[in-house]
Amino acid sequence: MYLTNGVGCSLVELDCLTGGHAVLRTDIVMDVGRSLNPGIDIGQVEGAFMQGLGYTTMEEFVTAGNGEILTKNLGEYKVPTMADMPRQLRVSLLRGAR
Repeated sequence: MYLTNGVGCSLVELDCLTGGHAVLRTDIVMDVGRSLNPGIDIGQVEGAFMQGLGYTTMEEFVTAGNGEILTKNLGEYKVPTMADMPRQLRVSLLRGAR
């Protein structure tokens, strides 16, 4: 078991009339300790960011009265695509971390 920490900041353009939005730029720095393969770690961070972006802006989880999640698969909600990615996505790993 291990833990990671990180910080991110996004610049977002929002259309106040329609609610439409575009993520223009995102910067993320992650502390993953001593990375065995930085390319894989950065790819995982990028994927996690996109999953979180989709979760907060596109997905609507429908639950039953007992708390059961009714929207359980990709056919029941929209997931982010390449068109939803920030125009600039900059991910780096914290240097010198143990």
